[in-house]
Amino acid sequence: MRAKQGDAQREDDKMSRSTEPIAPIPALELRCGGLHVTIQRVPVSLITLVTTAAGTGAAWWAHQ
Repeated sequence: MRAKQGDAQREDDKMSRSTEPIAPIPALELRCGGLHVTIQRVPVSLITLVTTAAGTGAAWWAHQ
């Protein structure tokens, strides 16, 4: 009889768990006054472009 009660308790525990997925932690969250910007994942192509532009600008400036 105890085994059946234990099984029923485990089923109740399974049903009481939330089925909604947990939101991922944002990569960047910026809050400034009323402005709230959240970036969920890092845009690799944008970072590549910015890094390349910064490196090119630094090389040009150092060459001058």
